[in-house]
Amino acid sequence: MRPRQRHFFLFALGLAVLGAAASACSDTQGTGTGPGGANEDAGPDAPAAVSLRIDPPATTVTLDLSGTAPAIPHRAYAKREGEPEVDVTSEVEWFVGNPALADVVGGNVSVKGLGGKSKVFATYDGVTAEASLTLTLRGDVFLPGTDPSTKAAFDAAAADPDPANAPALEYPEDGVVLPANLPPIEAQWAPGGDSSVYRVRVTSPDILDLTLYTTGRELAFPADVWTKIAQSSPDVAVSLAVDGLGSNGMVRAGSPRSLTVASDGIDESAIYVWQSSTGSFRVLDIIKGTDVPLPTNSPALSPGQPCSGCHRISRDGKRFAYSFDGGNFNFGALAYDEAQKLYASTISPSPAVRGTYAAFNPLEEKTRPAMLFTAPDNVPQNTPGTVRLLLVDPDTNEPIPNNLAEAIGELPTAVGHATLMPDWSPGGDFVVFTAYDSNSNYVRLLGDDTVLGSIVQMSVQYMADGSFQFGTPEVLVAAPPAAGTNPDTGENNVLPSISPDGSVVSFTRANGWWSIKTQQSLINLSGRIALVRRSDKTVLELKRGASNGPDQVWSSTWSQWAPTVGKKWVWLAYASERPYGHKLTPQNSTCSLVQGQKQCKQLWITALDREKLAAGTEDPSQPAFWIPGQSITAQYVSPQWTVAVIDSPK
Repeated sequence: MRPRQRHFFLFALGLAVLGAAASACSDTQGTGTGPGGANEDAGPDAPAAVSLRIDPPATTVTLDLSGTAPAIPHRAYAKREGEPEVDVTSEVEWFVGNPALADVVGGNVSVKGLGGKSKVFATYDGVTAEASLTLTLRGDVFLPGTDPSTKAAFDAAAADPDPANAPALEYPEDGVVLPANLPPIEAQWAPGGDSSVYRVRVTSPDILDLTLYTTGRELAFPADVWTKIAQSSPDVAVSLAVDGLGSNGMVRAGSPRSLTVASDGIDESAIYVWQSSTGSFRVLDIIKGTDVPLPTNSPALSPGQPCSGCHRISRDGKRFAYSFDGGNFNFGALAYDEAQKLYASTISPSPAVRGTYAAFNPLEEKTRPAMLFTAPDNVPQNTPGTVRLLLVDPDTNEPIPNNLAEAIGELPTAVGHATLMPDWSPGGDFVVFTAYDSNSNYVRLLGDDTVLGSIVQMSVQYMADGSFQFGTPEVLVAAPPAAGTNPDTGENNVLPSISPDGSVVSFTRANGWWSIKTQQSLINLSGRIALVRRSDKTVLELKRGASNGPDQVWSSTWSQWAPTVGKKWVWLAYASERPYGHKLTPQNSTCSLVQGQKQCKQLWITALDREKLAAGTEDPSQPAFWIPGQSITAQYVSPQWTVAVIDSPK
């Protein structure tokens, strides 16, 4: 085996190999006669066992923000039984456990400018020895209005004994988990007393000790500093704290919060959202932090048009459906045109086609294009009627043969046969939707509103004759029985969305009519995000990830999954009226609010723990973070998160 091959072989074996080596080591020394270590049956002519050690056994280096440091020399020494120890530095194979932190050549370790901990390994004659390496990144950053004299003033000041004078962090929230490739966040805080200058400290034991000085109440982390923070301590919580220096010359120490930058990132994707305050569709690139208009040739979708929300995007990002002209539900569809780099109209919205909330067949290349959408009766608002699911070709709007009506007819009467808001699984093998009883309780606006809704799943299969056959519907989340339940307060489950692996369905849960009981009613602000695990129908409400506390609700709705998952985390976006620090609160919201809204809705993301998603009853969510690139003077609703097909500006 060539040295480079052996290097990767040992690295891939990971703990198993290192554990075996450790069992043959004493005082950081390895022993053995070959790849398998000591050989009891080797016989009298076998070579003597060898031990191996690295000097120094442990090294700690402090780096400044430039990240430069001289090479750190290591030597390797081998000893066979009955023979003197010899220097084998040039004969061993060297490697670093975490190559993101350092390289090693001939025992000389060259750091890469990050903080962190790793091992340095040497392999010789089938034996591996290790030494520890600790890199501490320490430095100061002086933002406009500050300089080294600011640091000196903080260092010389006594502590203010009054905790009421201390700054209080407002954003990010305590315990937030961020993706590895998120752009730099902005910390925000309340001043407490009369502090006029602040220091923001980011620390992690033995890894990070960074201090940034500013005169503002917000701090947007410089990109190079944020990158070092993210890469130095992946998957490890770091402490974020803000101290102020007041007119009394004393330091006001704020309480720290923790944040974790995950090693999991968010893949190339885009969120297609309706910006109701401007009457336009927008495309958000989370990683680039950009917000651009939807590129389309449809005249119906120029900015300022009547409500065109209730849109849905295919999982490959190439198909787009929407409702036009508000409650009239004129239905339109688009398909991405690669040559023109825009979404071209395939079905123009008109009164002749009424529909909303579409879902696309994700297997259209193997089967056929198909669009499942919600079709409401054409009746005036606040009038009895029903709503049903239809299956059509998204290019022609021609019906596709199916047994939808018969399958939905098998739902229990108590659940109801009014069906809307479908989603089609990534694997193409099932759909989910909301069902309610429109006979017992009619809603304000067919196609958009529900009462006492349940979440239902149904298998789907493409047949050789070109039809789709749907299986017996199964209730995943049942609303309370209509009999004896007050529809104004009864549980309502709407807007289901299927996870990328198909195992979990997220949805919006609200108390009472969704979203408005009558045209004059206030909007339902009780929305919160919940999940149901399909394997056992366990429902998990996201207390940490979709509220600012266990008892606070900020009208959180429209949950949508990132199209891919990480090793530990999967990401869920939603729209919410929750405050964004002090920059966007109910007190300073400037967008056009409707029927009882508290502030502009913005888009947020929560990290979900995959292990907790798979089993148990513990809330898998982490405190949410605000999506970069949004305008805080605009309102964003109905995020649709899928694969990116357009190139947004950098």
